[in-house]
Amino acid sequence: MKKYFTNNFDSKEKDEIEFLNQNIVSVNKKEYDYDYKFLNPNVVMLRMNDKNFIVTVSDNDEEEFYDVNLGSQMYKIVAKSELDLLVDKMSSGKNEGREKKEIYSPMPGIITKLNVSEGQKVNKGEVLLVLEAMKMENEIKAKKDCVIKKVNVTELKSVEKNELLLVLD
Repeated sequence: MKKYFTNNFDSKEKDEIEFLNQNIVSVNKKEYDYDYKFLNPNVVMLRMNDKNFIVTVSDNDEEEFYDVNLGSQMYKIVAKSELDLLVDKMSSGKNEGREKKEIYSPMPGIITKLNVSEGQKVNKGEVLLVLEAMKMENEIKAKKDCVIKKVNVTELKSVEKNELLLVLD
């Protein structure tokens, strides 16, 4: 079960989208039958409740939103998973206004990919590591251009919630 929260730039309304199983999706607590087929990596043929839609999605790593073309209508959409919201919540609060120099695990899991090493320069949006939790792969990305000061994990290592993963400079 995957849950996402979306927000259209042109609207103040937020939508809750939850994939209940392989063919049923809940949008704001209303269930729909759906099926899809990728025509190419950015174009999807979507069938919802016996209606067909062609959906074109372009992601913009720098701005953290998606351009979605649905039926000749363009939308700018922000889509965040529960993990993204948790990471946002953990990275704001008492340290707001200060630069984050440490990255902690948002949940227990296993580091399946470690893409950085100490002293490496990384760019904003670059995937630092992949954390697998509850059979889902979660990419931990750089929030800004930085240098990796210290790496506290290795691939295939289990980590606990709030464990220090990386120190940035």
